[in-house]
Amino acid sequence: MLLKNFYTIVKSESLEANSFSATIEIQKEHPIFEGHFPNLSVTPGVAMLQILKELTENHLRLSLFLESASNVKFLSLVDPNVNATLKFDIIIQEDSQYIKVKNTTSFEDGTPVLKCNVTFVKH
Repeated sequence: MLLKNFYTIVKSESLEANSFSATIEIQKEHPIFEGHFPNLSVTPGVAMLQILKELTENHLRLSLFLESASNVKFLSLVDPNVNATLKFDIIIQEDSQYIKVKNTTSFEDGTPVLKCNVTFVKH
């Protein structure tokens, strides 16, 4: 975990052979929010992508390196004081060298937060 104690995995489950869902809870007391931004906590987009990487690594039991990201759309601000629970729905396409991920992240009520396609290299 790149950011220690930044989030906890509440639930992770395989949906089909090539997809899984993970629910996480962001720790609103984490020091990252002191600088991003004081008095208005906003989860950094790069932290959201790091969570996606770590969840995928955890699911596949592989070490990954982010090679590229496309169609990255941050659709809602993630203020952990308002909505700390996020659900990542991840579809994986794998070949000998690459892991391609299609991700949709939402709040508990279904409000979309992040949509993206990411390519990881097996490390």
